[in-house]
Amino acid sequence: MWPWEHLVVAYVCYSLLVHVTWRRPPTTRETIAVAVGSQLPDLIDKPLAWTFGITDTGYAIGHSIVVVPFVCLAVFAITARFRDGRFLTGAFSLAYGSHLVTDVLNPMRMGRDPELRVILWPLESPPTDDHGGFLDHFVIYFVRYTNQLLSGGLSGALLAQLWVVVAVVALWLYDGAPIASDCVRIVRSRLR
Repeated sequence: MWPWEHLVVAYVCYSLLVHVTWRRPPTTRETIAVAVGSQLPDLIDKPLAWTFGITDTGYAIGHSIVVVPFVCLAVFAITARFRDGRFLTGAFSLAYGSHLVTDVLNPMRMGRDPELRVILWPLESPPTDDHGGFLDHFVIYFVRYTNQLLSGGLSGALLAQLWVVVAVVALWLYDGAPIASDCVRIVRSRLR
């Protein structure tokens, strides 16, 4: 999945959770924790495989269900001293977990079975995706993605993706545009 797809899934899940559970929108700090958690597995594994050749695939250490508890405990240890630490840990953990779940389920979009091997390193070998370096992978995947979006004109898949973008932006605005609203507030205060 693309980074923005992981972010969308994680943000929607967390926003709905805090609205239902605590009847409030996500804070800026929680939104940052969601953004980091939703990207961290790929930020660990893709460079290790595609740039440094340390692992055979972009699904290894960062995607491993064996490693996830330790990552979440480390985040808990870091955020425990903050007043909102439990919320930050929860936001990060939910986002990290949603990344793994969506990677497992992603093949179903192409009519294939879910791929559990992407989270079972080192217990099982994840599927390999060796196309060269980081830039090579990005170009291959981006060209494939663009072709899928643009082939067939205004397809149902493209309309669905556009609807999701509009819906998520609307949810983010409803939540008070976390991160952006704080940035605007900071800039305005410094301009006074």
